[in-house]
Amino acid sequence: MITKINNERWVKWLTAGVFSYLLPLTSYLFVSCNDNWNEHFEVQQANEGTLWLSLCQDAEVSNFKRVVESCGYDARLNGSQVFTVFAPSNTQFSTTDADALIARYQEQKQSGVRDEDNEVIKQFLQNHIALFNQSVSSLTNDTITMMNGKYMLLTDKKFGESDIIGKNHFCENGVLFKLSRPQEYDANILEYFRKADDLDSLARFFYSYDIYQFNPNASVAGGEVQNGKIVYLDSVFNLTNSMINEFGYINREDSCYMIVAPTDDVWRSLYHDYQKYFNYSDQTARRDSLRDIMTRKAIVNGTIFNLNQNPLRNDTAWSVTYQKNYRNVTNNEPRYYFYPHPDADGGAFSGAEKVTCSNGVVLKQAHWMIDEHQTFLQQIKIEGESSRYIDSVMYAHEPLGMRQVLSTNPFYGKVSGNYFAEAQPIAAGSTTTIRYSLPNFLSGTGYDIYVVCAPAIAYNEQALPEDTLPCRLNFRIAYMQQDGTLSKEVALKNPLNNTNNYITRPNVMDTVLVASNYQFETCAFGIQNDRPMATLRVASSYISNRESSLYTRVLRIDCIIIKPHEEKLKN
Repeated sequence: MITKINNERWVKWLTAGVFSYLLPLTSYLFVSCNDNWNEHFEVQQANEGTLWLSLCQDAEVSNFKRVVESCGYDARLNGSQVFTVFAPSNTQFSTTDADALIARYQEQKQSGVRDEDNEVIKQFLQNHIALFNQSVSSLTNDTITMMNGKYMLLTDKKFGESDIIGKNHFCENGVLFKLSRPQEYDANILEYFRKADDLDSLARFFYSYDIYQFNPNASVAGGEVQNGKIVYLDSVFNLTNSMINEFGYINREDSCYMIVAPTDDVWRSLYHDYQKYFNYSDQTARRDSLRDIMTRKAIVNGTIFNLNQNPLRNDTAWSVTYQKNYRNVTNNEPRYYFYPHPDADGGAFSGAEKVTCSNGVVLKQAHWMIDEHQTFLQQIKIEGESSRYIDSVMYAHEPLGMRQVLSTNPFYGKVSGNYFAEAQPIAAGSTTTIRYSLPNFLSGTGYDIYVVCAPAIAYNEQALPEDTLPCRLNFRIAYMQQDGTLSKEVALKNPLNNTNNYITRPNVMDTVLVASNYQFETCAFGIQNDRPMATLRVASSYISNRESSLYTRVLRIDCIIIKPHEEKLKN
């Protein structure tokens, strides 16, 4: 095996609780440089030739030299670029070991793997070669960066965990060291997914988004133009990955991350369970692909933690998703991708197997402890005055009034955002109607739908008596059907009295339960288009002349809340 996760360095860490993760990891990644450059270096006789010539002349590193040559790195080590090479001796790097690496390199090359991704180059050669001159003194206690981006501890006696048996051999293009044995490769979090026997599903999810993009600025143009295109002598491609950019840079060696990683059995179970939430209509572009992507993202979203930004203090864990999108929620709003007491029994991290990698920690979880209500199955809130979600207005003056609650008013802080919509009837005796577009709901689950009504006195404490009357409401809902057409509007029954009438309480913030455990046929999650995926029509009911002193026809809508049905919540 080329890759081996070395846990011995972290024995103390592994026996500690979750909340001691950061200290040893940051100590490993950022060891300070203590070299005293006034010390005399123990320098062997300088070689007038290149690093490659020195390798060729030293029989004790002939096996390493064979791998270098077979992978085409002899040209680099024979050129003008400066390197430091840490060559393992033949004592613990045998001919058989070299043959196995050479065969692996050729196998991957023949299958089309780029050299920069070839395991032998990245995990073996570049793990023993650093850019620039690196030399040691008796006081050296440094961290150097290898060609593959790994950080390696370097003293006058140790390179990583390998003993240095020959040092500071200066050549024309660098410095040569000799090691007692090869330095084992420490995988980062992303690389570990491929090495673990039970994380194949997670590995395929992330690696499937690898894309190489041509970088013309870093490439060398040949000065020729063929068919209107520049011919490049040396083309440089940069690797990008949209999922890593979204969820966290678990591939970067200078980072410190942690991930709760579902094993393959858990992944398959979650994928089966979560698919029901993402049933898009048949007319949705790339419906099946979208459903697959959203289901897999639902599993991963909220499982990655940046330990540099959130070192798991105060017995809470903030995921990268929470930090990006939910950190500024108010105290009375639900928090998502945020886990209190994650290491306690039943917590998000409880029971996980801990594996340390070069840039953080993998918590392999065979018993999934993160509930969908903590992540993607969320409350949806629509501000009543938001033009973004107002589909249409009928029988009312336009534009709608947007009422502000002043800081001196007793309702300040009780109205969402301290603004609400007010719809005045256009004529005496007419009703008023606002139709709202509903976003981001999921299929396959029940929702409780609420409309929050504000009183007139929330913006005018001297409101006239007729403005402080209750309002008799009715609601109709339409939804996207499986065939992609919007259904006819259906009248909703009041869950409390099984009628079509809902009557608000005057002079208070009144949260009206419009529907209980309502299920949408299709999903609107992540869909952005011009036509609504569902609408809720809020209307004042007809009022006869004799009822005009009992009810108002003015609508005052603070917000609409679509909340996962309470019976779905787990204790």
